[in-house]
Formats: sequence, structure tokens, C-alpha cells
Amino acid sequence: MANLPAPASYQKLLTDIFALYGNARKAIVEAYWRIGQCIVQVEQKGEIRSAYGSGLITQLSEDLTRRLGPGFSPNQLLDMRRFYLAYSNSRPAVELGWSQHVELLRVGDLKQRKALVRRVIRERLKRDQLRRLVRQEMVREQVAGNLASKTSGNADVSAPRPAELLVPRRGILYAYRILDPKTVQSSEANLRLLDLGFACYRDLDAVTGRTFTSGEIVQSVRTGEDQYQLDKLPGAEPASLYTYQATVEKVVDGDTLRVIVDLGFNTRTRQYLRLRGVDCPELATEEGKQASTFVKSRLRGADQILLTSSRSDKYDRYLADVYFTDREGGEIFLNNLLLEKGLAVRSRTPGEGS
Repeated sequence: MANLPAPASYQKLLTDIFALYGNARKAIVEAYWRIGQCIVQVEQKGEIRSAYGSGLITQLSEDLTRRLGPGFSPNQLLDMRRFYLAYSNSRPAVELGWSQHVELLRVGDLKQRKALVRRVIRERLKRDQLRRLVRQEMVREQVAGNLASKTSGNADVSAPRPAELLVPRRGILYAYRILDPKTVQSSEANLRLLDLGFACYRDLDAVTGRTFTSGEIVQSVRTGEDQYQLDKLPGAEPASLYTYQATVEKVVDGDTLRVIVDLGFNTRTRQYLRLRGVDCPELATEEGKQASTFVKSRLRGADQILLTSSRSDKYDRYLADVYFTDREGGEIFLNNLLLEKGLAVRSRTPGEGS
């Protein structure tokens, strides 16, 4: 064990370092606010309005980087400029670090931003926690703007561009993959398993007498009550998997459902589904309540939904493309419907794709 000074001396050392570090963080926040102030005063001659084409930020970045090193890219200088403009009438909270302030600059509503500042200080939130709250507020702001534009009669403002809509993922109903037992760490070397998705597996020998090769994709066809036949699907891709019928038990919020999924072979599983690629406002907000009410109204008459899912998110909710049949008999892609109605925005979760 390392030799340490007396407990009292060590505690004083810790206290001194904490104080120095805290003062340094405050000094950085103050310095960046003042740098932003200097830029505004020169670029805009002290007036709070946009100025374009001066080239000041680019030149300033080059000179500061050459003399002081990294930390003064054009984007960083623009953040300092925005920082001053956001707090031009009052000093920013020095209890927050610079990275936290940068996250908060993304919130356009001044009242909401001040509320988040108070919450970060009160609850001592980490940057990841703050980032999640900022994202939630940005979703709420955008949906609120969409709904306001519709109320004012300007329907085109909230209509998403085609590039903002999702490319639907639709597999083959009741398609499965044959698994080798080692894939799921089974001790039975001769066992072949049927991958039902949602971490569910069936003994292949219990549902068919036919021989299949591990990795093959097959489809289940009902031949009678409690009787099924598995047929090969030559050339089928993994995207063909995990497409099932389900019954909605509860609309948790605008983008989350609790469902009973029929996996075939008299096997069912209760799951929370998160609509892939979309974010609705939190249920505690007025906009979130509207999104939830809308989904409830559209699914109320649907006896069953169709879903395609491939993986779970960090909260163990499976991401899914959800389809339902409307009163006219047409099939509706729920994920895109929420985007088209302005009740959701595209999720930017890494790995979700389009």
C-alpha cells in the first residue's frame, strides 16, 4: 500500500484540488462568455443581430489556433458567440461546465433552458443525462412547432420531406432461422433449434420431422389445428425474419406499445415495443399526450397489428416497424404516420439507419 500523509493533510490536499479545479471550470465558462462578447461587439458592432460574410470567425480561428493551439475551431468560436448571445442580459451559471453549457445551447426555449440549468445543478446530472433531457426538449419543441403550424392552417410547414420518412422494414410473416445449438450455448450437440426471435427458441424436432441445415431460413405454414409445416425460403435474407402478428395490450406513450406477440407454434411473448426511427415527446408534456391519444385512437379498431423487429434498445424494448389496418381496409405504417402528422421526429439513434 502506498505511503499516504496523515488523514488530515490528505483531506486538505483533496479539498484544495477540488477548489482549484472548480475555480478553473468557472474561469473557463467566464472566459468563453467574454470571448463570445468580444466577437459580437466586433462582428455586429455591439448589436444583437445576425451578420454574414465578414469572414471574422474563420480568420480568428486560424490566428488563435496558430498562437494558442487547439480549442478555437470555427465551430467552437461560434459556440462561444452563441453562448454570449444566449446570456447577453445575464451571466451564465458558473456551476455548470462548458460542455454542459454547449448542450444546453441547443434548447431554443429560454424558459425551458433555465429550468434545465436549475435541474442540472440541483440533481448534479452528468453530461449523458443532460444530453438525453436536451434531446427530449428538442423533440417537444419541434412537435409543438408542427402542431402550431397546423393550427394556423399552414399544413405544409410540418409535412416531412420524403427523405425524412422511414424506409419500411417488412419481413416475411412467420419466417425463422435454423440455429446450431452452440449459437445459444446449448449442451445438446445434436439438437437443432428454431429461432423465434425475442430470445425464444423451439426444438426443431418437436415441430417438424424434416431435416434442415443450420443457418437456413424457413417459413411456417399452418396445415391444421396445432399443425405446422416448415418450407425452405431459398435466397431469403436475415431482413426477412422476425415478422409477426400481435395484439396491443397498452399504448404506453406515442412511440411505445405493450403487445402480446404471436410467435407461432402456440408460443406467445409479452413485449414492450419502441417504434423504430421515431421520437415522440415525453408523455408528461402536452405534445406527448396528443401523440399518445392519436395512437390510441388509430389502434382502437385494430384487432391485430403486424410488426417487424430485429433488436432491442438500451431499455430492453424491441425496436419495431408496426403496421395496422384502417377502417377502409388499407395497411398503415404507424412509424411514418406519426412523422406525417407532425407528432414525432426522426430518431437519430446510431445504428438505426433509415
